[in-house]
Amino acid sequence: MRAQEIARRLRPYIVKASESLSDTDALEAVELFDEWATDTEYERGDRRRHEGVLYKARQAHTSQSIYPPNIVPALWEVVAPEGKGDSPDNPIVYDQNMAIEEGKYYIENDVIYICIRDSGVPLYTALANVIGNYVEVYVGN
Repeated sequence: MRAQEIARRLRPYIVKASESLSDTDALEAVELFDEWATDTEYERGDRRRHEGVLYKARQAHTSQSIYPPNIVPALWEVVAPEGKGDSPDNPIVYDQNMAIEEGKYYIENDVIYICIRDSGVPLYTALANVIGNYVEVYVGN
């Protein structure tokens, strides 16, 4: 049996196994996850790639072309690396599709912020708009 035939035969098992990966491991193997597609039923927790970013479904839904993951934070959240954001030298790139966590550092438009309070839900706004409520601008030591 040729290598391509073996790879085709094993692909369904690899895809099934990828579902059990932690988010951290999933980010190391993003290529294992299918691209987001329209007219597809997604379950809560399903992970898909879209425009090079890994997303996780927040709730069960059927996708529509006008609502891709990067547009509808109520349906999709960015899968962010665990541990990243623990220092101002390694901030998390902020995306309005993500909840922010107290004590983590985030960067948006070349500005570094420190989160002062868990948001619990995506903020749907620029971090500059929630200074004093969820974040403070990091000014260094």
